[in-house]
Amino acid sequence: MIELDNSDFISSIYNLSHKNRSVISISGKSGTGKTTLGIQLVGTILTSERSYDGSCVWVQASEQFPKKRLVSLFKDSPGKIDYLLKNIFVYPPKKPFSNYREQSTFFNDLGTLSLPSNAKFVVIDNISHHLRFAVSLYSDIKRRSILLDRFFNSQLFPLIMRCLRDKIVLILIHEVSFDPASGRTQSFFNKLYSRIQTVTITLSKRFNSSVKMMEIECGDTSNGRKLNYEIRDSGLSRL
Repeated sequence: MIELDNSDFISSIYNLSHKNRSVISISGKSGTGKTTLGIQLVGTILTSERSYDGSCVWVQASEQFPKKRLVSLFKDSPGKIDYLLKNIFVYPPKKPFSNYREQSTFFNDLGTLSLPSNAKFVVIDNISHHLRFAVSLYSDIKRRSILLDRFFNSQLFPLIMRCLRDKIVLILIHEVSFDPASGRTQSFFNKLYSRIQTVTITLSKRFNSSVKMMEIECGDTSNGRKLNYEIRDSGLSRL
């Protein structure tokens, strides 16, 4: 059973990733707090010590970097806000990628890009959007498979190895779709990402309720945890 500290499940997720040398994968429908969880995790860890330490590379692949959300999360700690805004490096700096080609050009270089020496995180928000559209342009299954394999082998895998080598936590934020076979909501291209060792966090919401559910799995799906949460000004709050 995955152990989560009742008072600080955010740090528990981070420690779980470090212990298992795993990518953190966050998926969920719109409104479940995927990006909020990502920025909450990064902000909490980077400012957890009295002497703030570390930095983050945040890739706004299809979603704008949530600056206002960051300020809201840490509004009671102006020093933390100042540190985080200076130590979270956003790429592309002005706006998200317009299409898969732009994203691919950046990802092809990301595995060897010079990162800050104190980088603790690389976040990609979200990794599914442009890839999903690019795949939809092909009706031929073989061509779709070639595109997905090229994405994994040439872009994602080198980045994963870079992060493992440099002890950087990679956070992937995904869009989701409903899988009739399993009866579950899953991240797009779930089979593709199943090749990766991950701490998998799936967020869901109940109809007409502010209470949401988080499922956390690491490896064996029978070894997971579920918890209820709400999204507050301070971020995701465990109930």
